[in-house]
Amino acid sequence: MLFAITGILKDDAEAGIPALQDAFNEHLAQPYRRLRLAGALRSREGRRSGFMVILEADSFADAETYLHESPLYQASLYDRTEIAEYTLELGRIG
Repeated sequence: MLFAITGILKDDAEAGIPALQDAFNEHLAQPYRRLRLAGALRSREGRRSGFMVILEADSFADAETYLHESPLYQASLYDRTEIAEYTLELGRIG
């Protein structure tokens, strides 16, 4: 199954990201995870407002584990997060 995992950053989170960038990149590059898409969400002003990934996982619990392993999640930089099963209806991933 595919899952959309979205994390919306707290207003003051931008300052904490550089110190976690290497760990966050390693988190995204895990070879045993099946990431299909990953990227930053940006506000109208171009400010990074969050991140979203499309992850192939066996269950909501697996997707939640992936989110909870994120260095940004562990550092409490997200204001809110959401995990939803993603059903592709148009286009192609992969």
